[in-house]
Amino acid sequence: MNKTFIILVITFFSVNVFSQNIKQDIQEIREQFKWTNSQKQFIKIVLENEEFEDNVPSEGCGLEGYYIDGILYKIVESVMVSTALYTNEYYLKNNKLIFVFRKEVKFEVEENFENKTTYEERVYYKNGKTIRHLEKMKSVLSKNLDYKKKFNKLKLLLDIKVKHESDYNLLQGTWRNIDDNDDWYTIKGLRKDQYYKADIQDVCRFWFEEKYFYYHCIEENTTIKYKILKLTNNRLKMQNKFEGNIEIYEKIED
Repeated sequence: MNKTFIILVITFFSVNVFSQNIKQDIQEIREQFKWTNSQKQFIKIVLENEEFEDNVPSEGCGLEGYYIDGILYKIVESVMVSTALYTNEYYLKNNKLIFVFRKEVKFEVEENFENKTTYEERVYYKNGKTIRHLEKMKSVLSKNLDYKKKFNKLKLLLDIKVKHESDYNLLQGTWRNIDDNDDWYTIKGLRKDQYYKADIQDVCRFWFEEKYFYYHCIEENTTIKYKILKLTNNRLKMQNKFEGNIEIYEKIED
């Protein structure tokens, strides 16, 4: 039998099997999508504006995570500007990203008539790789978004609030150094605004890892590691693990 013919036959069957596998993967993703959106027992975790975003858009932004028994199944990220609404929906299965649905609605008012232009994008994933990418109409963005990178960041923020719920809730509010009344800060969501007297010194993001508590100061681009020694409704005692000193703050406002 001609060798070229054999190669063509093998190639044909390989491509056909691959195509069938993709179709099956897409079908499983669609079934998970339907199952997720049919659930009624989700616990919804919400972050808004400065709670998770450093550069808040003109009309605000929001982040929602949908959990069952501590397992995340869906993330919805919304961004609103003066003329448009952008929404990204991230779907998970077995703690992995499987599907992203993006929708852009652009508003244009001409002679008292509101015109809506809608862009839609669907991205299917298998084992971290894109297996199908569909677009409808034209995006207002100049380039495609890195959804996997955005997903990993957003999931981390939501998981912090869920897995460290007690400490997270206790930390919300305004705190003052008991040894220096001019040293104080506010915590809202996962953002810490550090002040000295009335002047803001830096904006930080914080997160937890086991017994430790981290601040990343954005302007200085430095990260400080603390061990929480005591945290109550009105008192925070923590040790700076790099310098060794102990800092004590009291809550002055929820």
